[in-house]
Amino acid sequence: MNNPRRGNTNALSQSNPAQPSQPNPSVAQCHIDNKIGATKMTGAFPRRMLDAGGRSLPPVLSAHIPTERFPGFISRSQPMSQELSAPPSFLKPHKRIYELDGLRALAAINLVLFHFTHVYSVKFGYSTPLGFEWPYGAYGTEMFFILSGFVNSMSLLRRGKPVDFVAARMIRIMPVFFMMILANLWIMQYAPLNSQPVTTGQFAANMTLLPRVLGYECLDPVMWTLQIEMMFYFTLVTMFRFGALRRYFVGWGSLLVLSYFVCPTLDGVAAENQSTTWFAAATALRRLMLLDFVPLFAIGFLLYMIKTDVGKKWHNLVGIVLAAFVFHSIDHGKHNPAATALIVGLVAASAYGIVPLLRIRPLVFISTISYAIYLCHNNLGCVLIRRFDSIGYPPVVCFLLTIVFSVCVAVLVTNWIEGPITKLLRTGWERYRRKESSASVQPAVE
Repeated sequence: MNNPRRGNTNALSQSNPAQPSQPNPSVAQCHIDNKIGATKMTGAFPRRMLDAGGRSLPPVLSAHIPTERFPGFISRSQPMSQELSAPPSFLKPHKRIYELDGLRALAAINLVLFHFTHVYSVKFGYSTPLGFEWPYGAYGTEMFFILSGFVNSMSLLRRGKPVDFVAARMIRIMPVFFMMILANLWIMQYAPLNSQPVTTGQFAANMTLLPRVLGYECLDPVMWTLQIEMMFYFTLVTMFRFGALRRYFVGWGSLLVLSYFVCPTLDGVAAENQSTTWFAAATALRRLMLLDFVPLFAIGFLLYMIKTDVGKKWHNLVGIVLAAFVFHSIDHGKHNPAATALIVGLVAASAYGIVPLLRIRPLVFISTISYAIYLCHNNLGCVLIRRFDSIGYPPVVCFLLTIVFSVCVAVLVTNWIEGPITKLLRTGWERYRRKESSASVQPAVE
């Protein structure tokens, strides 16, 4: 009798008893790379796979094995007719973990409070004291990068196709980003942002999403984290391509060693060598390799390994502790280690879905507009606060009105710009990938 949780494992052979079951011709041949080892393909696909030495491997590292665990591949438990008729979904997102969305919402709220209270007061100043500040923005960024390490590792490893992973991220990020870069050219003509004009070089550098690597400042100061995100995608895909995620302790460990030695060394000689060519080149390389933030992304990746039962749990836990140690060794005391431990524990608990408070509707709603809030709130908010302040509104009223306005703009951007454009581009990419997939398997069908 078949185990109901594993499905009908004999469905393929029963659909045509005269012939042995065949893999779906619409996907790559079922095989396992010799470097990975072999695994039995009887019944439902095993929860974990082992290499030749008996060590657990991330499921996607078995190179295109059809299984219901991964979007875009057809389960072996489906009849052959279903396999041939069901088109793959190349950009189908992973199953949402709403607690992680809630954490993303908290990070966005943290960012807005930080910029509209502490940063604005320090850089520009309210006409009279606001009366309170929220100076903890660095911890929102820390949590965001750990979340990114977890979620994007999950996205890439479940898809198993770097090209689809990159396409999904670019489709989500680029259109609204370019729109906001153009909008900032207009916004920055108003006080208090009009003290320095935008140069052609700065604008062109910002359009690459890597302005700091090219030696320019971001048009909107908050966008520096998006530059880090883009380079993390490149790092993650590069590690995937070269097998560094297969032996992830070697891959991430090498980057952590570089972080531990390179960052303090460059910081120590910065005062004397700030204007030298070699120091500029070394700093650009440091930024390209994400050496200041590698520990946070590594923590997120290792949390995902624990969540998916890949590797020995205590090895992954030790890796998290070492990554946290490296992070606090190079950040010059900007973050409290206790806060880091709290954030890591909160992300881990959320990944297992045991923090129901983070699933409340307001947080889930804010998470859906968090990207638009991130891009739209800072420069526009500074201009609005200055305008309301000059009219004579009390600082608290300026602060609250700007928050309401920023949320309304984020809702409009998400629903009327980001949503439709994302849907259109995803549809186009899906159509292109299906056409490409059909063309590649046509000779095999003939």
